[in-house]
Amino acid sequence: MSILIPFKTDEPVEFTEPQVDGSLKAMICGRADITEYDTSLYLTEDDLKKAVRSNISPIAKDSFEHWPSDSIIRSKTKRLLNSYFEESFREMGITATVEVTSFALTDESQEKYNASDASDILAPYKKGQPTLDDLTPETHGPVVSIITSYSSHGMAMNSGSSGRESVIWKDDGTVLIERTNSNYEKETCEKYIAGSEAAAKLRAYVAESRIAEMAQIKSIPFPFTVTDYSSSAYMRLTFDDSRVSGDKIVTRSIDRSSFWQVQSKVVSKIDDLIKECITTGECIENSTKETNNHNPVTMTGFMGIGMMGFNNPAPAAPSAPATPSSSGGSWKCSCGYENSGKFCSNCGSPFQQ
Repeated sequence: MSILIPFKTDEPVEFTEPQVDGSLKAMICGRADITEYDTSLYLTEDDLKKAVRSNISPIAKDSFEHWPSDSIIRSKTKRLLNSYFEESFREMGITATVEVTSFALTDESQEKYNASDASDILAPYKKGQPTLDDLTPETHGPVVSIITSYSSHGMAMNSGSSGRESVIWKDDGTVLIERTNSNYEKETCEKYIAGSEAAAKLRAYVAESRIAEMAQIKSIPFPFTVTDYSSSAYMRLTFDDSRVSGDKIVTRSIDRSSFWQVQSKVVSKIDDLIKECITTGECIENSTKETNNHNPVTMTGFMGIGMMGFNNPAPAAPSAPATPSSSGGSWKCSCGYENSGKFCSNCGSPFQQ
C-alpha cells in the first residue's frame, strides 16, 4: 500500500532568524508517501489526508522552535523538515516518507532578510574590522600618481597573467593613464589622456577618502581560501608633499585585496573614478602584441585566494633611486626609462637627486 498526499501550509509559518529584526514567515510545500497507518485512528483515506494536511503548520512551527542550529535559512532546511515531519507522523500512527519540495519566504520576509546582516555569509568575518577612527590622521599634498599592479598564477599550464594600471599627473597639467596586461598569448597596452573634470574628481576623492592612512592597517586575509591559485595585487599612491612637509615625495602602498571592508569600498570607488577618467578622456594608443609564449607563466605570490581576495602583502616601492642621465634636461629611471618630467612615465617613480 502506498498513498501519496501532496501538502502545503494554508498560512505562512512564522519563525525567527539571527540578525533579523523581528520574525520571518515562509510557505512550505511537499508530499508524504504513506506506506502504513493506524486504521483505528483514520477510518478512511480522507481522514488520513485531513490529518496530514492539518498538521503541517503545527509540526513545522514546533520544528523551528527546536531547530538544531541558529540559522534556519542557511541550514539544510528541507532535509531537516523531512525528518521532523516523518517523526511527527510516526507519533500520529502514520508511517511515511516525506519530501519537502519548497520552503519559500513571503515577499515581505524576503525583503527583510535581504536587508539584514543574516543574508551575508561573510557577516561574521566583518565584525571587529578596523574603522576610520583607528587610523592616525595624515596630511598630504596632491596625489601625483596612482599605480595598481597585479599578478596571478594557477596550477594549470599557461594560467598566469599580470597587469598594471598607472595614473600620472604630468607637469603640463594633463593626466596620463596607461594600462598594460600580459598573459601567455598576448600583451596589450592602452594609453589615455584623462578627462580633466574626472581627473580633478579623482584627485579630490583621494584626498578626502583617507586612502593614504589605510596603509597603516595590516592586510586582512580573505576568510575562504583555496590552495591551487596564487595572486597578488597592490596600489601605490605618490603624493607631492613639498608644501605641507619637508618631504617632497611620499608614497603609500596598500594590499588592495585585503578583506577590510572600509578599504575595499574606497579602492572600488577609485577604480570607478579612473574608469570615468578614461571614458571622458582620449585614447592615444591601443596596441596588442602576440607573445607566442607557450611556457607556463610563473608569478610570485602566496597561496590562498577565495572568490575575491588576494592575500599577498603589497610589494615595496623601488629601492634604487632614479638618477639623472648625461643628456641635458632628462634623466633615466632605475627601470631604464628616459624621462623629462618629475615622475617616470613608465613606472611612476619620482626623480631624485
